[in-house]
Amino acid sequence: MLKNTAKFVSVVTHPLILLNLGLFSILKFHPYYYSKFYEEQFYTLSIYIAINTLLMPLLSMYLLKRFNLISNYILSNAKQRMVPYAVIMILLSYTAFQLYKNDFSGLPVQFLIGTILCIAINILVNFKWTISSHAIGCGGLVALYFYLTMNSHLNVFTLFLVSLLLVSGATGWARLTLNAHTPSQLYVGYATGFATCYITLLF
Repeated sequence: MLKNTAKFVSVVTHPLILLNLGLFSILKFHPYYYSKFYEEQFYTLSIYIAINTLLMPLLSMYLLKRFNLISNYILSNAKQRMVPYAVIMILLSYTAFQLYKNDFSGLPVQFLIGTILCIAINILVNFKWTISSHAIGCGGLVALYFYLTMNSHLNVFTLFLVSLLLVSGATGWARLTLNAHTPSQLYVGYATGFATCYITLLF
């Protein structure tokens, strides 16, 4: 029962889902971006982002598995993570460029850049060690909501921040329960995600 719950938590807190949550919450609840376009434009943009940052990565994972370039979808073999991570970096970079080109620069693009840097760091570390991608995703999203709450003084994101702190704890529990990571791999992941995204948002 506990392991099934941990698997469910791991799925719903996948880093790509957290990335989409962060982008959608910016577009929907940030006063500047909320006033930038009509409701129909919001849904159109949201679908476009979801296709590039969620659907296409999932499709690429399927193709990699289909051609035996990865042994499973959870990438339990650390040596097989480089190609999937590189593909995701390319897709996120393309999305960031398209948003910037269509005058949606600022926070959405900065958050995407922070995420791309997190993946790059994960790839580099992966040559010698393994850190938790789930923890990186949680740390990065906490950094976004911390920045919006503490630096931009947008109280609307306070609930998001508190909720994400609880979700981060649940995610850490899930990864430990599944023996996917050690506590140190989780701590380093959280720190990497938070520091990288927060510094990117600042500068």
